[in-house]
Amino acid sequence: MISCRSISKVRQGKFSFLLFFVVLICLFGISQLNAMIKNITLNELVRQADVIAVVDVLAVKSVGNLPSGVLVVANLVKVDQPLKGGVAVGENLKIKTRNFEDNAAFKKGLKTLLFLKKIDNYYEVVSGIAGSWPVTEEGKLVGYGTGKSISDVEKIIEEESNKNTEPTQEKPSNKIIFSI
Repeated sequence: MISCRSISKVRQGKFSFLLFFVVLICLFGISQLNAMIKNITLNELVRQADVIAVVDVLAVKSVGNLPSGVLVVANLVKVDQPLKGGVAVGENLKIKTRNFEDNAAFKKGLKTLLFLKKIDNYYEVVSGIAGSWPVTEEGKLVGYGTGKSISDVEKIIEEESNKNTEPTQEKPSNKIIFSI
């Protein structure tokens, strides 16, 4: 005959295992979440970008796989509003992306604010998905850009530019010069 105590111990054991399993999944899930998305400030995006522009996506084409199996995508965009980097309105830019989680992905017809790094004859998006901010029809930034505006980005570009062009003050010399 099975006693109530033995049933209670079995239930307690199953509950402990279930609780352990749930905690393990939560910890693993949280660590994966933190490992995937790199937090980067707007100032850092501006500093790392060679080109910052609002663009219209013209074409998206798969061009092959890396040895790891990750799909490489060639994207063609047209500059709508240049903000940094000497590109002109109407200029076409080639952007290479990789098709995996937390990387920028484009769709033909999408308007996007991009933070780009020049690599040879193409560009890559700075910091994956964090460097690609979709722009709504109303001109609002979404994604990582939610709550920001184009003028916020322009202000940071100007601040970062001023930091790089401010003259450095010469430190006083410890040398004593005598003239007769």
